[in-house]
Amino acid sequence: MAVKIEWVLSIVIISILAFAYDFKVNNQALQQHMRVSKNLEFYDISFSKVDTDTLISVVDTAYGVLYGDVLNAYDIRYKDKHIDNLLAKKAVFIKDYLYLEDGISLSQKDGFSCIAQSAIYDKNLSVLRIPSLFEAKLNTNLFKGKELIYDIQDKILKASDIQASLEL
Repeated sequence: MAVKIEWVLSIVIISILAFAYDFKVNNQALQQHMRVSKNLEFYDISFSKVDTDTLISVVDTAYGVLYGDVLNAYDIRYKDKHIDNLLAKKAVFIKDYLYLEDGISLSQKDGFSCIAQSAIYDKNLSVLRIPSLFEAKLNTNLFKGKELIYDIQDKILKASDIQASLEL
């Protein structure tokens, strides 16, 4: 009951070929799944969205990449008819939403300012939602909390777990 060397070599060769073929197929499928091509890449640019009558919004960014209909921008400044100045280290624009991360700072002409680490801005509704810790200031009044929803157009602010210092 001896095992012939031809049988052992045949099984080893078939195993090697099967493994190599399977690895190549899986690797190609993974590459196709992960393949995303840049549509546009830019440095130090300003985007202005205009209507027939007015300037709707302005975005200044140090670096950005457009993948399909998703724009990733870094070191941005955003302005529109409701926001005077919105700064962030990273922003992702998806349709009518602006997802902000790291070093977010909002300042308004009426004296309201806010600092946070993450935020979501709905451009249609003019609502800024901060799901993280924040620190806000209105004139000389200072308040901190865990979550903030700010309707910028109607000037309505809702927050949770507030610690405030009010000057009356």
